[in-house]
Amino acid sequence: MRRISPVCPKCYSQNTYDIIPGIQDLPQIQLLNEPFSVDIHQMTIGNAKYHCIECSYTWKKYRGRKPYDCIKKIDAYAGGYPGPYFRLKIDLETREVVSESTTVEYIYEPVSALLTFKDIELFRSELYKCDFVNWAEEYVAPGVLDGTHWSTRIEYDTHCEIKMGDNHFPLKWAKFCKAISKLAGSEFF
Repeated sequence: MRRISPVCPKCYSQNTYDIIPGIQDLPQIQLLNEPFSVDIHQMTIGNAKYHCIECSYTWKKYRGRKPYDCIKKIDAYAGGYPGPYFRLKIDLETREVVSESTTVEYIYEPVSALLTFKDIELFRSELYKCDFVNWAEEYVAPGVLDGTHWSTRIEYDTHCEIKMGDNHFPLKWAKFCKAISKLAGSEFF
């Protein structure tokens, strides 16, 4: 497991850690060598929320709306065996959205559409309400093989982030799916 120790924005200490949800937020528990020995049914790894041991300050990786303006492309996928699956590619610079989907019996042709500037602004606003950029890197339900697997690839001006899950979802997943569905004019769940 990977742990992140960013510099605290309040006291500039490097004595920090990323918070693992689902277990008590105390350094002696959070920083155990094997924190998942605690009996939890779902794990969230690489969470975008941090805590400073020195000054007890807690903060998110991204704050405000500015990170949403830096998003250039989103590639979102959700599906499971044997189907259906949904994939949406959104290019916010060229304003193009391409949706693909399949059912158990049929593979649909990709559908392409051009977005208006108003569509893009409304979509960015919905992403902000979902706290999309602050989702953890990985959401996992251990021991479950079937079900829904999902991923989102977010391309910013300067870098790319990938967030994924397996039968475990961010808190605002349903709101995100609704925003994606509305933007594409097709289902995404």
